[in-house]
Amino acid sequence: MSNGQVSTPQEQAFVDWLKSNGATVNPSIGLTQFEGMGRGAVALQDIQPDTLLFSLPRSILLTTSTSSLSSQVPLSTLTGWTPLILSLMYEYLRTSKWKPYFDLLPTSFDSLMFWSDPELEQLKGSAVLDKVGKEEAELAYAEELLPFVEEYASVLGNKEDYTLDLFHRCGSWILSRSFHVESADEDEDKPKRKHDGDDENSDSDDEEEEEREDVADVAMVPMADLLNARFGSDNARLFYEPSTLNMMSTASIPAGAQIFNTYADPPNSDLLRRYGHVDEENGADLVEIGLGLVVELVGGPQGSDLSEDEQSTRAEWLLELGIDDTFVLDKTLELPEELISTIRTLLLDQADFEKVQRKDMPPKPRLDPISAKWAVAILDRRMEEYETSIEEDETLLAQTDLIPRRRMAITVRLGEKRVLREARRQVVGAFPPDAEEEGKSKENSKADKKRKAGADKGSSSREGKKFKKSKP
Repeated sequence: MSNGQVSTPQEQAFVDWLKSNGATVNPSIGLTQFEGMGRGAVALQDIQPDTLLFSLPRSILLTTSTSSLSSQVPLSTLTGWTPLILSLMYEYLRTSKWKPYFDLLPTSFDSLMFWSDPELEQLKGSAVLDKVGKEEAELAYAEELLPFVEEYASVLGNKEDYTLDLFHRCGSWILSRSFHVESADEDEDKPKRKHDGDDENSDSDDEEEEEREDVADVAMVPMADLLNARFGSDNARLFYEPSTLNMMSTASIPAGAQIFNTYADPPNSDLLRRYGHVDEENGADLVEIGLGLVVELVGGPQGSDLSEDEQSTRAEWLLELGIDDTFVLDKTLELPEELISTIRTLLLDQADFEKVQRKDMPPKPRLDPISAKWAVAILDRRMEEYETSIEEDETLLAQTDLIPRRRMAITVRLGEKRVLREARRQVVGAFPPDAEEEGKSKENSKADKKRKAGADKGSSSREGKKFKKSKP
C-alpha cells in the first residue's frame, strides 16, 4: 500500500510488516476509519468480482503453534481458549514479530464483556445476558492462567504483567477477530470465521460446536480481520491454498465503498456481544425461549396442571429425545417444530403421555387451535420479560442524544420484540381465537364418544377418567 492507502503511521508500519513477511496487497484497496465500525478496508477504485484483494502466507498467522511459547511450556495442559489467550498475552508482552499487528488492534471495546451492570440492565429480557460470561472468564484467569504463569515464570516472566485487563483484551481480540483455519492438507474451500468461543471459556449458544472445535485451528489472521461485516452486505471472501490465505472479491465494489468479508449473518445480540456494534436494520434478529418457561406455563395450574414431578419427568424425557432446552424464533417467524411438540407433550393426559413414552417419540409438531392458543400465551409471556414496549423503544430510538451503548441495547431488545410480535401475528392469523373454541368442541366430542363406548362395554366411571381432557 502507498501512503494514499493508509492514514496513520501505525497503518503504514503494519503494511510494511505485511510485505516484509511475504504478503501482497492489491493497490486498489486501502484502510480507513468507518463511523460506528472502526477501522476497515475501502475500495480506492472500482473492483471487479474475482479480484485478488490480498494474499497472506500461513507463516504470518498467530496461533498456539506459531507462537514461540508452544515450544517452551505445555500449553496442552490448559483448557478451553486459555492456551490461545495466553499465547497472545505472551507475544504482546515480549514485543514479538507481531508487534505491528498488535499496534493496530483496538484497546477499548464496546462488547458486552466491558459493560457495567447498569448498562447490562438495559438488555433485560434478552437471552444474550446469559452469554456474557464475565464471572467464568475471571475464574479461568484466577484459577488456571495465573497459576500456570507462576509455574513457568522462567519463561513467561513477571506474573504482574499478566493483568486481568490484558486477559480480557486478548480474549476479546479472539472473540471478535479470529478465524477457524484448517490445516493445509484439509479439503475445504475456505477457512471459516470463528462464530463462537470466547475469552470467558463460558457456555454459549453453540457450546457443543465450540467443544468440538480444536483451539489449535483457531488463528488470528492479520489484515483479513480488519474487514468488517454487515448484514447482507458481504462482497469479499477468504479462501486458502496450501501455503496462503487469499481474500477475493465476490461482487463488484465501487470506489469509496467498504469491503465486507463473508461471515454468517448474526443477530444484533451476537454482534453486540462479540464485536460491540449493531446493525440498525438486521434481518437476522432472533429470540430464544427457554424450555423452563414453556413447562411452567403449559404444565402449570392454568394449563395441564401437572405436578412439579410430572413437569420434570416430561421435560427430562424430551431432553433425552434430543429436544433442545432452548427454542429459537428467527426471521422465518415459524414456530420451531420442537416447541410445538413440547406444547403438545405437556398437554397430554397421563395415559396418552405414557403411550408416547413407550413409542419413544413425542407428538407430531402439528399446530392445532388448542396448541396454538398456548403458543400465543408463550410468546406473550416471553414478551413480558422485557421492561419496555415496542412503542416505547421506537420512541427512545428516535432521540438524537442517546449515548451509543444505550442505543445499541435498545436496538437489540427492539429487534427481538419485533420478532415476537410478528410470530404472534402469524399464529393468530392462522388460528384466530374462535378456532380454539371449535377445537375444544371437537375434543369434547371425541371424549364423549370414548366415554359412551366405555359405558356400552360396562366400563366404570373410574375407567372413563382415562380420557380426561387436558385443561385448556
